[in-house]
Amino acid sequence: MKKQTEKDKLTALYERLSHDDERAGESVSIENQKRILEDYARKNGFTNIRHFTDDGIRGTTFKRPGLDAMLDEIRAGNVATVIIKDQSRIGRDVVEVGLLKRTFDEYHVRFIAANDNLDTANGFDIMSIFRDVINEWYVADTSRKIKTVFKSRMEKGLRCSGSVCYGYRASKEEKGEWIIDEEAAAVVRRIFQSVLAGETIASIAKTLRAEKIPIPSEHWKRTGEPVRAAKYADPYAWSATTIGYILKRPEYTGCKVLGKTVCENYKTKSTRKTAPEEQHVFEGAIPAIVDEETWQTVQKIRETVRRAPKRQNAPNRLTGLLYCADCGSKLTHRYNLVQGKWIEDAFVCSGYRQLTHDCTMHYIPTAKIEAAILAVIQRVSWYVRHNEKEFTERVREASDQNQEKTVKECKQKINKAQKRHKELDGLVKKLYEDVCCKG
Repeated sequence: MKKQTEKDKLTALYERLSHDDERAGESVSIENQKRILEDYARKNGFTNIRHFTDDGIRGTTFKRPGLDAMLDEIRAGNVATVIIKDQSRIGRDVVEVGLLKRTFDEYHVRFIAANDNLDTANGFDIMSIFRDVINEWYVADTSRKIKTVFKSRMEKGLRCSGSVCYGYRASKEEKGEWIIDEEAAAVVRRIFQSVLAGETIASIAKTLRAEKIPIPSEHWKRTGEPVRAAKYADPYAWSATTIGYILKRPEYTGCKVLGKTVCENYKTKSTRKTAPEEQHVFEGAIPAIVDEETWQTVQKIRETVRRAPKRQNAPNRLTGLLYCADCGSKLTHRYNLVQGKWIEDAFVCSGYRQLTHDCTMHYIPTAKIEAAILAVIQRVSWYVRHNEKEFTERVREASDQNQEKTVKECKQKINKAQKRHKELDGLVKKLYEDVCCKG
């Protein structure tokens, strides 16, 4: 077998373009990089060229099809020279780029960065190390600037993401604003009302599947909106996860919630969910699909462990909504088996015969509770019909009182946090002074 000579080996021309680089325009486009590298190779007598390209991949990622293909050829001993436009094209991570250069040295591959006047055939170039550091610093600095811009926009109530939750669609008139998608909104309202009626998430999903209601991704596909989910086989495959995600979104009450996630690492682009205090919430900024009371009630129901009695397929619709007037514990729905027969279902105090606190049994048949609730609803309805103005005024007063109470509680929390902040400042100052004195 004839031994491969240096002339027979490849001259690898490597090009890379990230989505961030695209903002720079034509100067760093793949076509421009190819033209520059081909011109350089021709003028300097390099032959047997082959392009290895990675389009749309950031410089902090080193799992790239084009780069991997080139490294396979290098390890096979088929490459004599690697030429790139500038050092940033090979990557923007000092450690990873250093490892790549070590691979080039190990397989005796000549490495050239055309625009940086770097050629390993001329010996060690200390400036190449500084360029690698600057290239990585560029990514870190860009990430910091983008975070600052995003934070500033979100503080003003401006969106930084084009995604729209199910039940809404992006407004064509006002960029970044949402309007109600009536077809999807009807499904959202139905899901919330089903939970209030005592249905389980699994039963709701089963009903939607049976009625062939399109899942969010299928609905977006049919209406021409961007589909933000992975591929799916069944367009009606509603799951408990999808419904649970819908039920927990505060946007349906009219709140604009920004900053739900934050990028923690500019290299890996890993994100984390933010705490509520880190988010930017603007109440009434978008049209509401469900009212605040309905949303809050559903959250309370979902926080309650709702197990169906052995005789029933689903939990009672009042489970999680009733509390003991004496001790404040939740009333638990039970079926009792007496002498082999199921007696009438009822609610009892969950604090009855507990180790931490004890209360009386408070045995209340479900039928009597429902009759009492119905009677209250009828009385309130009669009162509203005959005293509409007075009722409206009383509701407004109660709302104002609740709002004042909420504002007062928020102020107390702020004062407590400011006091703690002041204490910590004092401790840090004292520690600093102690260290300085010892030094």
